[in-house]
Amino acid sequence: MTSRSRRLIIIDGMPGSGKTTCASPVAELLTSRGVAGRCILELEENHPLFIRGYEFTSLADEEQAEIFTTQLEAVFRRFVEERLGSGDEVTIIESVLFQDAISYAHHMGMPLAILMKLTSSLQEILAALNPVLIYIYQLDVEAQWRFICSVRGNEWGPVSLHTDEDFREAAALWGGSQAFVRSVVDAWDIPKLIIENKDFRWAEYTERVGGFVEKLVL
Repeated sequence: MTSRSRRLIIIDGMPGSGKTTCASPVAELLTSRGVAGRCILELEENHPLFIRGYEFTSLADEEQAEIFTTQLEAVFRRFVEERLGSGDEVTIIESVLFQDAISYAHHMGMPLAILMKLTSSLQEILAALNPVLIYIYQLDVEAQWRFICSVRGNEWGPVSLHTDEDFREAAALWGGSQAFVRSVVDAWDIPKLIIENKDFRWAEYTERVGGFVEKLVL
């Protein structure tokens, strides 16, 4: 990696899929190799890729969809400009592209044509950072929700899942958005690693992620 090159590592997937678990060792690997970088976790205070000052009720509403799109594109552009001007060679982001932006818009009813256009726009904005993608895909969405609630509890963040019906509804909601995101991921012409998780073999997944980063980033 030359001193003037830049790389963006995007780690994404549905809630509780292991994104932070994946991001931390990637950051440690880069540090161990002397690569200047920044790892921006989803819960970082004043996260540079979140929209602030707006409460959206439905992105099926044309005016709200326009505000959401305009604001999101603006924060992504500012982020890219700041990262290009920084001394960091590699930036890691997790959750904020597909989980917190695209899936959110899908859940909030944004029309498909507008959502496709927004997705393409964000991909084009990020292209200046030479992105690579690590995407954790859940083969059984309901089982994933049951697993993560067994670890974190039935209430965390915006999540409140207790009954079988709750889990079925969460699976239907996130299964739909995950299917859309997977189609976007498959079509995105960048280096990518897709982990299809069913059995939670994290030692294996961590090894695959490390090999991917070694080959494409270091």
